[in-house]
Amino acid sequence: MNLAGRSLRARLLRVGLFGGMLLSLLAAWLLGEAFRVIAERGQLRILEQELAGIVGRLEGRPDGSLGMRDRPGAPDYERVFSGRYWQAGEDGSGYTSRSLWDFRASFSTPAGSRAALERIDGPTGQALLTLRQRVQVPRVRLPVEVWVGLDEGPLREDVQRFRGLTLVATALLFLLLAALLAVQVRLGLRPLKRLAAEVEQVRRGERARIGGEGLPAELGPLVAHLDELLEHHERSVQRARHAAADLAHALKTPLAALDAAAQRPGPELAETVREQSARMQAAVSRQLQAGVARDFRARSELAPVAATLIELMRRIHADRSLRIDARIEPKLQLPYAEDDLEELLGNLLDNACKWARSQVRLSAGSTPATLWLQLDDDGPGLSEDAATAARQRGVRLDERVPGSGLGLAIVEDLLNAAGGRLQLLRSDLGGLRARIEIDRGR
Repeated sequence: MNLAGRSLRARLLRVGLFGGMLLSLLAAWLLGEAFRVIAERGQLRILEQELAGIVGRLEGRPDGSLGMRDRPGAPDYERVFSGRYWQAGEDGSGYTSRSLWDFRASFSTPAGSRAALERIDGPTGQALLTLRQRVQVPRVRLPVEVWVGLDEGPLREDVQRFRGLTLVATALLFLLLAALLAVQVRLGLRPLKRLAAEVEQVRRGERARIGGEGLPAELGPLVAHLDELLEHHERSVQRARHAAADLAHALKTPLAALDAAAQRPGPELAETVREQSARMQAAVSRQLQAGVARDFRARSELAPVAATLIELMRRIHADRSLRIDARIEPKLQLPYAEDDLEELLGNLLDNACKWARSQVRLSAGSTPATLWLQLDDDGPGLSEDAATAARQRGVRLDERVPGSGLGLAIVEDLLNAAGGRLQLLRSDLGGLRARIEIDRGR
């Protein structure tokens, strides 16, 4: 598989760097705007103080004209076109700062009783921020218009200079962020490298499971699924080995019979060959059918399968008047395809019917944690040693009873594949109880 261009590291770095760049630019712009607003508010406070100082110096003369006790003493007001200006009263009849020289300010709106900001063109064409108000001076017949102004050029230069410094600072911070992000991505992906190394160890046969000890909790579900997959693969391999062993065991007796027949040729040789060939063909067909991949994600309802098999057993053992009872939880489903469920239950039911004296009982149900099924019979039962031997592949406890000795082995293969367990216990009917339990969620 070609994974070029699908690097998780590159994707994380791209997303992180793009986000970091956007945040850096946004931070630089916000800092510049904040500095501008703070500087403009500072200028406004200066203008308010200057305006109040000039208004406080105004007075009315006895003839009702405007007078001024003293002029503001700031040096900038005395230097022509210095960038700081003030004016009180109309041109020719009022007072102005020397810095205005012969400049006449032009405003777009009339002055009001409350101080108002307005930007106008200054004496040298610069942007001038003004604060203007119309006040009533005692003993002066008409209201007096007073304004003060500041050149915004220095403020704008300071704002631009601050923004430039901010861009440089945020660029440096962005580079630092990029370096930290690269380190973070490398450290963050290190557990994946460790996981890959453990998977490689499993591939080389150095370990059976991944385990995931010491890996982050976020990788826990992935490790669990991988281990479950490995377990399923191991069970599949084990089933294949058992199938080969079963086939070898099933062919051993027919081959021995053929060998014995070949040692004593006679009229019955052809019949023996046909009979044993049929047995071998049946064994091969049985293993080929069992070798088809089983789907353990399927679900099959137990009751219909059980009803079919019970009816079959009643016909097979019709001469024995065998009583077969079934108590199954309604709608109970087991995690098997229908043919696998038939094989599982069929082997258990066949064993129970072969050994029972008069009665077989099938029970099945569920708990919050497990699905369970059990078969009880009133036969001779099994001792602990016999129960252990019965679970071995190809072992027949009584050669007089027909069979291949593979029934319980096949049952255990199916149970292992679905995460189930088989128990051989003493039944309350006096014989054997074969109980299986399957964990829910497998």
